[in-house]
Amino acid sequence: MPLPSLRDRAAELTLPTLSIAMAAWLGAAAFAFRSSLLTSFDLVFGNSGDGRLIAYLHEHLFAALRGRAELLSPAFYFPQKNALGYTDAFLLDALPFAALRGLGFDPFLASQILAIALSLCCFMATLVIGRRYLRLGPPLAICAAVLVTFPSNLMFKTAEAHPNFFALYYVPCLVLLALWAIEDYPRPTRWSLLRAGGFGLGYGLLLATSFYVAWLFALTLLFGLGTIAVLRGREAIALLRQHPGSCAALIGAAIAGFAIGAIPVLAIYLPALHQQAGRSFRDYVSFAPFPKDLINLGVHNMAWGWLVDRLIGDAQHERALAVTPLMTAALVMLLLRLRRTAPARPMPWQIVFACVCVTVWGLSWLVTLRVGTFSAFWLPYHLVPGAVAIRAGDRIQLLVNLWVVAGLMVLLQYWLDCVPRAAGARHKLIAGIIVALCLIEQINLQPAGLARREELARLAAVPAAPPPCRAFVVDAGTAFDGKQLDAMWISAKLGLPTLNGDSGWAPPGWRLNDPTTDYDEAVRLWIGATGLDVPLCRYDRSARQWSPDPQPADELSAKRR
Repeated sequence: MPLPSLRDRAAELTLPTLSIAMAAWLGAAAFAFRSSLLTSFDLVFGNSGDGRLIAYLHEHLFAALRGRAELLSPAFYFPQKNALGYTDAFLLDALPFAALRGLGFDPFLASQILAIALSLCCFMATLVIGRRYLRLGPPLAICAAVLVTFPSNLMFKTAEAHPNFFALYYVPCLVLLALWAIEDYPRPTRWSLLRAGGFGLGYGLLLATSFYVAWLFALTLLFGLGTIAVLRGREAIALLRQHPGSCAALIGAAIAGFAIGAIPVLAIYLPALHQQAGRSFRDYVSFAPFPKDLINLGVHNMAWGWLVDRLIGDAQHERALAVTPLMTAALVMLLLRLRRTAPARPMPWQIVFACVCVTVWGLSWLVTLRVGTFSAFWLPYHLVPGAVAIRAGDRIQLLVNLWVVAGLMVLLQYWLDCVPRAAGARHKLIAGIIVALCLIEQINLQPAGLARREELARLAAVPAAPPPCRAFVVDAGTAFDGKQLDAMWISAKLGLPTLNGDSGWAPPGWRLNDPTTDYDEAVRLWIGATGLDVPLCRYDRSARQWSPDPQPADELSAKRR
């Protein structure tokens, strides 16, 4: 008897379900992005630091697409080349962001609208996965889409500082593409192979969009596959052996797509890796979460913020990313209960899937936690490629949330399907209460922190640079007054390179942000180290005036001679 394909077992999405789902997304998105909507998009996600940097990098991509900038060498840290590899490159965002800019939106508004549009893509992809492949009922599939798209930790992280993590919205889309690719297995078609290749290509480009999201997703996937190998290894191997040609074709197509997607990744990051050795393990440990951070959702979480404030306080924001505890506890407790009553052989796939999800959650904490001065992340740090770029391991919880939501919804659906008809209404009520509480505990009251109109007004007040000027620095100001990002945005406006800069890494010898070094001396040292020999000027941000730099290149050359 031929093995039924995933398509044969898939549930269909109906128009009423899609209509209700769209209404649910509109309501959830309106609340999640309320800071922007209520201020007519004056406030956008991010802050005056990383938020401005991320918007700038998107604007650089837009300039590169128009031929006005060199893709791999943004006009900061001048004359350093290949500086794009010092941070996320946002390649998957390039075309939609450029489309929004082409429609006349300013860079900050385009970034915010792109995030909202991506949330719709993530929501619909999760809905299709839940309904079509996990066979969730419409209510649970819609709730799963809300929990995946607007979780507490993601809304906190993006509003507070790092809107780059909206790249998480690409993950369900890639998972849907992978499921679509194997939908006809063991009889793949040309379209199946094309979709497999598209998945590989998309994942490769995700590495150059948000390395954290792509790498940490792969780590959770590794945990999940390892769990399947333990629980169902023999069955999985037997299934693959039955159709080796189909497996080889699909895997080969995915690898081919990834190889193409990896070309820009290598072009962007290999030059940076030649200059940087990666982050030290001590650097990782300094940001690693503690055991108490298992319940750390930050003080702005509506349901648990009071408890976090009392037990932990307003701690470093990188450690406030735990998956909500009620949802996690519901998954674990329901799994323990159903595991005792479910048949041992064959174990229902829902129980196996939930075991995988719980294991991913548990291992993600065991591997990233810090106890004293040690973390088990030492093992992947030394063994897994790319781990040396990871500084904040707690960010894996942004990916773990996807697994916890999927596991809980699958178990709830299994529990409802197995209940006798007489107890169906009571079980539906209990399931509804559980899901409602899970939705409530996702509410995070962290407001957006980047004032868009203020940034645009400050930039509009910058006058044109003098004609002889070929590069510039801004005034010294104070140690942490945002001078580096000010200079980068002025550079983007004027098309003039700047010696200032800000990113995940800095070039060797560049010390313009070092509070222990005199700013003017750091400028002189950088000019001397790079042999810069172009007319240099300085912009005084408070006076809004340009002047020749007090240490022009020819004077420095004379001093060296």
